[in-house]
Amino acid sequence: MAFEYPMQVRFADTDAQGHVYFANYLTYCDEALAAYMRHLGCPWQRLVEAGVDMLYRNATCEYRGSVRFEEVVRIEPTIAKIGRTSVTSRYVLRGHDGAVIANAELTSVCIDLATREPTRVPDLLRDAVAALGQSA
Repeated sequence: MAFEYPMQVRFADTDAQGHVYFANYLTYCDEALAAYMRHLGCPWQRLVEAGVDMLYRNATCEYRGSVRFEEVVRIEPTIAKIGRTSVTSRYVLRGHDGAVIANAELTSVCIDLATREPTRVPDLLRDAVAALGQSA
């Protein structure tokens, strides 16, 4: 079964038209990625303890619908690709009726905390993704 992260829309997430402000979908993806990494057994804190942080390099989102205050967005994150220093994650965001409201992709680069230079994606993340059977 795919991992799913539900988020209830806060009033502060909405714009003057009453639906979620477009940039907040990426915030939802960021929160879903943190939850997914915990689910994998590789929370951000483990990366930090290993001397590695991840910074976003690229973000895209294709909008297909909208949600409003107090509705629940169901976010389905996956790790799509692990490169030498980067991790690409993809997201399907669904509304309360299950319809796709957005598809997003985030690319992160791993950096060494001491030097702030790109570094190899840690084995602990690679192994966690492999253990879940994702093809990254």
